[in-house]
Amino acid sequence: MPFTVYELKINKKLKIDLYKQPFICIFSLLTKMKKTMKKLITLFTILIFTAISFAQTAKVEGDKALLEEKLSNNIVEFIMPSETTSEDVSKSAQYYTEYFTVEYDDDSKVAKIVLVNEDPIAKRVITRFLLSTGVRTINFSGEDHTIMGFYSTFLE
Repeated sequence: MPFTVYELKINKKLKIDLYKQPFICIFSLLTKMKKTMKKLITLFTILIFTAISFAQTAKVEGDKALLEEKLSNNIVEFIMPSETTSEDVSKSAQYYTEYFTVEYDDDSKVAKIVLVNEDPIAKRVITRFLLSTGVRTINFSGEDHTIMGFYSTFLE
């Protein structure tokens, strides 16, 4: 295959098979970089992993039957991440008042979303609200779901 061989010039010409020896190829490239470039790449990698590790997760308590019961009453309750403040929630909720209202208790971190009507679009707009408050995943019944995965599985 023409894409498997990569040529490096380090004192002499080496041919490295990327599929069989990817770490040697990466190490060889890193040895040629200047120290500042190595520091920048290391810093960038650390920042990416830090950002991923701090993805905020909201929680929905109960099981599917309880969630369906609350949805039949046009209510959804989320336990927001500990970093979420009442200012964050009210700032985000003000844009969605034609679809739902949000009652937030800063002590228990419970956001009670009361739908204005049974419009399916209102349930979809909940996903926008969650994203705007910094939530990226939802824990329900012991499983983490993406916001859109939770919407399509339980709210739709």
